Amino acid sequence: MKVTEQQYDQFYQFLETLDCYLVDNKEMKAEVQQFVENPKREIAAFVTRNSEQQIGVSSDFIRVLYVLEGAVVVELDASARPLGRGGLILTNRATQLSFQGDRNAEVITFYFKASYFTESLLGQFFEEPLLYRFFIEAISTEFLGVSRYLVYDFATLTDVHFYALLLLKQVVKMAYFNNKVTKAAFVLLIVEISQAETGHLVARDSFVSSGQLTEEILAYIDARLEQVTLEEVAQKFHFHPNYLSSLLKEKTGQAFTEIVLLHRIQRCKRYLEQTDLTVQTIVERLGYKDKAFFYKRFKQIEGLTPRQYRKIQEGKTNV
Repeated sequence: MKVTEQQYDQFYQFLETLDCYLVDNKEMKAEVQQFVENPKREIAAFVTRNSEQQIGVSSDFIRVLYVLEGAVVVELDASARPLGRGGLILTNRATQLSFQGDRNAEVITFYFKASYFTESLLGQFFEEPLLYRFFIEAISTEFLGVSRYLVYDFATLTDVHFYALLLLKQVVKMAYFNNKVTKAAFVLLIVEISQAETGHLVARDSFVSSGQLTEEILAYIDARLEQVTLEEVAQKFHFHPNYLSSLLKEKTGQAFTEIVLLHRIQRCKRYLEQTDLTVQTIVERLGYKDKAFFYKRFKQIEGLTPRQYRKIQEGKTNV
């Protein structure tokens, strides 16, 4: 769905009539306190503008910050990062977040209580793995004290701008109470963020939940074993290739190329045990053009050549 300038203008004209604009940190704190104290409210949205003050974005909520206009400097856990129009940040409850804008800056901040993320809501973007995992972990008690965030640059992606405005309009129009249309607007925004090109994700926290994520990466490598590359896996799991390489080394003790080699050797052994394919054919199926290289590494790790391995296995079968 492409959005026209006329639709943007209509949004802004409507938003100007709503009471969602704040100009300083004091106003933000007061509004957030009202949100905290009202058990019926699970989502809130405010726009700060015409302010050059440092604005604190209260912790203990899952938050989405989006820069509508101008430029800001965001502090994420005391680390400063500039964001321009189209900059977007998702954070969990542990992340310390504040920002300071130039005179032209307009910034939307969405606040969510953990109770907002029901199973039925999360199920609507189950097929968006990065953000589904982010919100699942954001409401989990396992990560209560662990800062998690994602930083995007959507300066060239107008549809995210549209859906951010759509969610803002719906939240304020409904006086911050939940309804089906508000949740639908939230899901549209999340899916639009998720389906954008990987390059729009410009930063993320350094924490990685070791077990599950590593298993998912290794399973993906095994499924794509014949032609898998580091760049492909990095793109799939929204990491920079260098970061993914370091992560795998930390979690498995092996470099990416060594992991792929060991997986290929295990598959080669299954082929040798269970089929009559020639060694040449097997090596080609595993993605190698240089049979000599694979032979050498197979023997280094297994202590014998592929042909010797097959003969030993055949001998065991005939006993």
